[in-house]
Amino acid sequence: MKCRFAILRQVGATGAAFFVLVFMAVHSLAAQDGAVYYVATTGNDSNAGTLASPWLTIQHAADTVTAGATVHVMGGVYNGFVKFPKSGTESEPITFESHPLVVGGIVQPAIIDGTGLKVSGTQGLITISGHRSYITVKGFEIRNLRADSEDVVPCGVWITGSGTGVQILNNRIHDIVTTKEKNGNGCGLFAYGTSKTPISKLVVSGNEVDHLKTGNSESVTLNGNVTNFQVTNNLVHDNDNIGLDFIGYEGTGPVGYDQASYGLVSGNTVYNISGIGSVGEGNSYDADGLYCDGCAFVTFERNAVFQVDYGIETTSENQVCQATGTEWSLPDHKGTAARGKLPCYGMNATVRNNLFYYENACGISIGGYALATEEGGGSNGGGSSYHDVFVNNTLFDNGTQPGNDSEGTPSGDFQIQNQVGKAQGNYFENNLVHESASSPYSVSPNMWIHSFVPSDQAYPDSLKYPGPPATLNYNLYGSAAGYQEGTSILWADVSSFSSFSKYQADNLGGEDANSIDAQPEFVDQEASPPDLYTFENSRAIAGGRAHLSCSDGWCDPNGDSPNSIYGSTDFLGNPRKDGSRIDIGAYQNAGDPLENTVTVDLSSAESDLKEGASTVLTVKVTATPGGGGAPSGTVSIVRGQTLIETATLMPTGINTTAATLPLHASQLAHGDNKLTAVYSGNSIARCCTPSEPPGGTQTTIPWYPGATSEAITENATACAAPTPTFFPEAGNYSSEQTVVIRDSASDVAIYYTTDGTTPSTSSKLYSGPIKVAKTEKVKAIASTNRSSTSAVGSAKYTLR
Repeated sequence: MKCRFAILRQVGATGAAFFVLVFMAVHSLAAQDGAVYYVATTGNDSNAGTLASPWLTIQHAADTVTAGATVHVMGGVYNGFVKFPKSGTESEPITFESHPLVVGGIVQPAIIDGTGLKVSGTQGLITISGHRSYITVKGFEIRNLRADSEDVVPCGVWITGSGTGVQILNNRIHDIVTTKEKNGNGCGLFAYGTSKTPISKLVVSGNEVDHLKTGNSESVTLNGNVTNFQVTNNLVHDNDNIGLDFIGYEGTGPVGYDQASYGLVSGNTVYNISGIGSVGEGNSYDADGLYCDGCAFVTFERNAVFQVDYGIETTSENQVCQATGTEWSLPDHKGTAARGKLPCYGMNATVRNNLFYYENACGISIGGYALATEEGGGSNGGGSSYHDVFVNNTLFDNGTQPGNDSEGTPSGDFQIQNQVGKAQGNYFENNLVHESASSPYSVSPNMWIHSFVPSDQAYPDSLKYPGPPATLNYNLYGSAAGYQEGTSILWADVSSFSSFSKYQADNLGGEDANSIDAQPEFVDQEASPPDLYTFENSRAIAGGRAHLSCSDGWCDPNGDSPNSIYGSTDFLGNPRKDGSRIDIGAYQNAGDPLENTVTVDLSSAESDLKEGASTVLTVKVTATPGGGGAPSGTVSIVRGQTLIETATLMPTGINTTAATLPLHASQLAHGDNKLTAVYSGNSIARCCTPSEPPGGTQTTIPWYPGATSEAITENATACAAPTPTFFPEAGNYSSEQTVVIRDSASDVAIYYTTDGTTPSTSSKLYSGPIKVAKTEKVKAIASTNRSSTSAVGSAKYTLR
């Protein structure tokens, strides 16, 4: 890395001015293909868009750049909407990336702020509309957009139309609010595919989406013709409606092209999602953490979902389909596309290796929430579930809020609702279900299975759903209270099983024949977060069976498990199977019990910093076994007892978060600096009661503890000042010479001798030309307070 000096930039602030250091590591900004541009709060849109002459607004950059461009938006607050009018290409995408600054010891990203802005129609602080492709938005804070009318929809990010390869990465989206929640809408992120050409290859990853009030809408929604998407490693919390929603059949896309489909939903942490404080949701416990509302061919794996109303629901709210449960007359999108009046399917959803716990109402739910009607219709709740497979999930203490008739009453761990029967081919296998005697909430209801629709349910004449309502096997059920007749299992509206074995013998369909009623032997279910890994004596170990084929549900041919519906890894990322052995639940036991631990790793891109240079520190925080999801919070860089800087962690996986922090040589002492990264730990709020809805002033629960990394050494070395030069040059002269000593740096002190000895900073300080009247050898060094001394320059003048 070259020896360079810091750039000081003045940033305007209300009533004052302050200075920040703009840290530019050569490798982080210069090593880019295509044109590179800059935006800064000190810029001007008439500038050239260079680092030295940046633009002022993000919108001007979006209007100006073309395919292949990278725009670095320097840390600071930008008040305005941004709409992208151009596309990149697969080989030359357009990238807008926040480049953080350190302000007052805090690493500050570029912030797109909606304070005071007026929303028009459906509008995002970031809008990508029309046919736009290959645009990446990375690392921004997107915040504070509010609407006071039900006629407009404020969003953090609004993607609509069609296009390919849009990526929304590592952004924090928060405080997007509609105040008209009864009939209004808002969103953190919407992607609406509205044409026969889909929104494809959309990636939404590593974002935090929180503290939203979205009325009748959701936190993150993919709706209509959105295909081949990835929604991964996001942190979604403290919102008053659904967390991650994948929708079909609402009329967003053309008939036959109106399902969010062929997607991966993985590694997400979703908590504190509830409709109990939302007028738009009727102040009821009906907001899902994950929702397949008419989606198709989607894998939900390795997610941690807790303290939400429903952990996951796979169904459809709509009754506008043909006999196939889709808008096509034949399977596989063949035949004629037309709307009908029969139940639509949430179909071919594979739900595996997830944690669902402390849910307010229910862990997993299938089937329509209302009986289908003869006349059909949209959003009437008369949908169904088809070939949805739930394997190797852990469900713990679900149905924690007692509720009432208006709020919704708990329905336990696995709920089966309307319009499902044997022909719909839904599976629930290898799942671990347990209810404890105590949790941070009221005692859980000890409801393992809640299938409340009787086998002789009368449907409209054209609809028949003969039981059993689903196929269940190889599960482990249990509770501290033990099996309770009339409570633990309701199957096809029958609960009069005197014991679990009696249920196995007498239930409709002979389900759960190889399932067991046992204690799971969790490592520490009372820990915070609960440690749901099992001891080696657990009957969950080797209790499962991997016999279902991809034709029973959905295996993504382009995923990491194209030939197994069980997935290649368990919740923690370890191999899902040990030879032929597969355990019950989300974890595959690997031997020693995993106790809750947090580790912090610190690394630097450059361990030696010259004066004026900068580097990037990377901090990774890992929680094991990760039952609380991604360890959110902040991380600080510390030298001894001195705080250097602090940054917010962003999610990178189901149990990992990370932060990158710019570090400048001026923040260090000369020589070796021992640096450590200190994780703050975090707390989460309890959720949710009518008096403590999400995002409010709930009582907090300690979650992950703080932790400190091992130290790394960052060496800060001073730059050597340039070697002094002499005028006139050394040589033979016949008369006295006036010698000028010069240095190419303007802020150095020069010390010299004329007797041939080596100069030091104790030698005579050069203050102006010196006279040489006899043969002498002049030697000089240059030095500054911040730099080491230069090499010795010398010139011998021989007078004859």
